[in-house]
Amino acid sequence: MGTTDEQERLLHGPRRDLDRARRDPATWNDLVFRAEHTGEGRVTDRNGAARFGVLWALQYDRRPEDLPLLRFLLQEQATFYREAVPMGLAPDLTLAGFLVAEHRQVEDVWLHWTAKNISFDTALGYHLYHLLTGGIAATVEVVRASSHPERDRLLKDITPSRHTDTAVEEWLEEQRRIFPADPAEESLKTWAYHAARLGEREASRLFMTEWAAGGPRTDDTLNTLQFHLAHLGYLTEAVAVQKEAVAICQSPPESSLKASKLLQLVKLERQAGNFAGALQSLEAAGQALSAVPDWPWMGMWIAVVKEYFLLVPVAPDKNTSRRLLAEADEQLRGVPQKWLNGVIDPAITAAEHLNDTDKRSRYQSLQAAGRHQQDQQRSPGPAATS
Repeated sequence: MGTTDEQERLLHGPRRDLDRARRDPATWNDLVFRAEHTGEGRVTDRNGAARFGVLWALQYDRRPEDLPLLRFLLQEQATFYREAVPMGLAPDLTLAGFLVAEHRQVEDVWLHWTAKNISFDTALGYHLYHLLTGGIAATVEVVRASSHPERDRLLKDITPSRHTDTAVEEWLEEQRRIFPADPAEESLKTWAYHAARLGEREASRLFMTEWAAGGPRTDDTLNTLQFHLAHLGYLTEAVAVQKEAVAICQSPPESSLKASKLLQLVKLERQAGNFAGALQSLEAAGQALSAVPDWPWMGMWIAVVKEYFLLVPVAPDKNTSRRLLAEADEQLRGVPQKWLNGVIDPAITAAEHLNDTDKRSRYQSLQAAGRHQQDQQRSPGPAATS
């Protein structure tokens, strides 16, 4: 099946759900944020894919009468971000905001303000002009007449003279290019991301692979392709792409950039269950860093040490595990405490795997010392005396 046929197939469900939502508002309950707690401590949204599907279908079929539905979707998406997305901002929120803003209703100013003030990242990335598409003067008047507790703070943001209706109109035009009304104008990369949000792994892989094949195999293209394939769970393909990225790297063999790419390959090989490939790449990463002064790249050296520890439990035999643990232990000695976060837990696991009580005790002591240091840094100093 080609990408065009796959696009049509992918949009069939969202279009059906949009038609259902338009006919019966009672079905909107199926689009409400529903929290589900995972075993890893994360919060997911049971209705997230369905809600995004309706939102995506609305992008390609915009009608004036859909404003109540759009407001509802933006509110639910904001709730999802507030409850489950501690950092970051993606098009699932900015698309909802744009589609509401395009209706240019001044009374939506507080809905946009809520979306903008969810987190540090939304405060930066959710553009203030979402709030001003009803006209700057009219928006200022509505906010001034409001008794909202955020009234003064919002007025401070929207009254500077640098904001003009012309600038807001230019921003709207830019958003229309980012979120086109015609599906044919979307890039295959966008199709890949949206397919992933709908849980369509194979379609997402197809779109991203086709997107990457449409241009030169640059470092940025390969990085995007590798990351997306790995995120989808296609680890063998991600490994192949990362090997290509390592091969085309223009930096000298002994460089931090080459080491960084090799370390990413180590992680992918380990996740794919290829121990031999992971170890080979890890040794190459260490060699690449061997000629680089330690102090600027301490974080990268620690990443190498961490990967040695992570390989200990998956080594094919005990002798190999012991050799890896000895290598990691040697590299760990003398490292400043501040660099050890994220390394000690894998170190303890590696020592326990080999029943090495001496190393486990030493790593646990390092862990306790690190926690004590953090507690001291967080606690207030002694109160001043008169």
